[in-house]
Amino acid sequence: MRAHTVPPAVLIGLVTGAVATSAAAPAPAHAADPKPAFTVDKTFATWDGTLLKVEFRETGTKPWSAGLVSIRATGNVDVTCVGGGLSLSSQASAETEVVSEHRADGSGVRAGEQVIGLSVQPPVITGLDCRPTLTRTFTVTVQDLATGAVQTLAGPATSSDTGITP
Repeated sequence: MRAHTVPPAVLIGLVTGAVATSAAAPAPAHAADPKPAFTVDKTFATWDGTLLKVEFRETGTKPWSAGLVSIRATGNVDVTCVGGGLSLSSQASAETEVVSEHRADGSGVRAGEQVIGLSVQPPVITGLDCRPTLTRTFTVTVQDLATGAVQTLAGPATSSDTGITP
């Protein structure tokens, strides 16, 4: 096998060309800043018919930044009364909103908990001999007014026999 030798001038040109090429190449792009968003499995609400408890966790905010977080909720109560071959239903609802300031940590995570009074008086059904069934549902919208991040939650329906005969 025959060996090839490269003249020194060509070798210098190859090395210089390689350096020039790498210097002209653009620097690698940095990943875009994450878009602020509420973490689905860490943002939730519960409602017992009187008090609404909301916990939230938002990622992608500026570290140590303060932001106003709005919590808007609607509670619904449906009453159904079946008796004597008849069925009557009625609904009542109430709304509430709380806006409070929450500060992000050094990692850009804004987290908080809020307990809000939300009470809905069940409608009364009269004139039918029955045992009313009460069903409660609720929806909550958590919004960071600084970043625009929004998460809407729907609470599970809970039903109970009121034990009250109208």
